[in-house]
Amino acid sequence: MLENVHGIVKVEQDERYVVFLFDSYEVNRKMLQDKYVKGQSSWYTDQRGTADDGKQLYRIAEDGEWIEAKYVTFVPMEK
Repeated sequence: MLENVHGIVKVEQDERYVVFLFDSYEVNRKMLQDKYVKGQSSWYTDQRGTADDGKQLYRIAEDGEWIEAKYVTFVPMEK
């Protein structure tokens, strides 16, 4: 299930670490070995996807890069 959101996701990992991104929110998603974000960074998001396996991910790039919700805190923004 895909839903539109408008906000910021803050990566809660320590700044010494990185969180790898995925190519989709769907169950058959692939980890992007060369795409990641640093801990303690913040990113605009416009979509939250929930896959059939129950995992939630946020889209943080228009070209389809997704981060797992378990690594971030979502902060809604007013439109």
